[in-house]
Amino acid sequence: MRFVRHPLVWIGAFLSAVALALAFRGLHWGRVGHAIAAANYPLVALGVALLVVAVYIRAIRWSALFAPRTDLHAWRFFGAVYVGYALNNLLPLRVGELARAYLICQTESVDAGRALSTIVVERTLDTIILVAILICTLPFIDAPSWARGPALLLGLAFLAIAAVLAAASAAHDRAMTIVRRGVRSLPEAYHERLERFAESALEGFAVIRRPTVMAKATLLSLASWFFSALVIYAVMRGFDLDIPATAALFVLCASSLGAIVPSSPGYVGVFHAIAIESLVNVFGVERSDAASFAFVLHAILYLTPIALAAIYVAFERGTLRDVRSWASAPEERLLGSDAEQEAEP
Repeated sequence: MRFVRHPLVWIGAFLSAVALALAFRGLHWGRVGHAIAAANYPLVALGVALLVVAVYIRAIRWSALFAPRTDLHAWRFFGAVYVGYALNNLLPLRVGELARAYLICQTESVDAGRALSTIVVERTLDTIILVAILICTLPFIDAPSWARGPALLLGLAFLAIAAVLAAASAAHDRAMTIVRRGVRSLPEAYHERLERFAESALEGFAVIRRPTVMAKATLLSLASWFFSALVIYAVMRGFDLDIPATAALFVLCASSLGAIVPSSPGYVGVFHAIAIESLVNVFGVERSDAASFAFVLHAILYLTPIALAAIYVAFERGTLRDVRSWASAPEERLLGSDAEQEAEP
């Protein structure tokens, strides 16, 4: 597979291995196994249900970023999001983001550039909100004093990214002039497709300048992260961890922001190290108990998308064909999806 040749794959694998070694040090595996066996699985199941709700809200938010279109189907966005998450858990380089953009292009007849630009807006908004939640949480927990500075810098960086995207969409003609100059060095056959892609991407970034749309997206984002925090808290209670609810918020923010770090598919290792070290160093949880919680929470986050993506594919039979088609040449298929849609009757 060509993914294996990409240097980021090897960097991610190395970082995941280091993180796993960090997470596994000092564990009493007998205690870990006993804690997992003795967990309150009705509460764990509640966590799975809450996760489905959180992702459904994210699907509604994603569709809202295609305003002013109102003819979009939340079910298809929900399915595309889960297919993307499943592929992120199975394949490196976060290729699930490209896959869900491609799927929504095929199922809802939207432009590839706009689909990808809305995902960028999503990720930018999520990061800003997570940083804000983390900063609001820090005064109520015994977190390291140095954590506030990097979190604030990350939030400011993504605010700057949002400002740049908004400015680019506002200065449409100037941005397109830069794009046309940039594509001159590429084969002429790509010029028209890349320019059309850039046009639709700028259209997608324009939602940042629409207060009503962004207010709705922000409220949906807050709702989604609230349910995500409930997922973590439910699993914490399932393992009878005697820690405050703020621990769920801290683990949510730390593990989600930690996903920026390159890792193996499914954030294996990186997720475990962040979750375990957060509970051990900030909340004083015994390492083996923290590890048992982290293993089960990660299994929920890893397996649930795969299971629901399989259900979606079973209902939308053409989806599997589309994913296979996309996987044969993701960049070319995505860039060519506009033309393919125009050719459809």
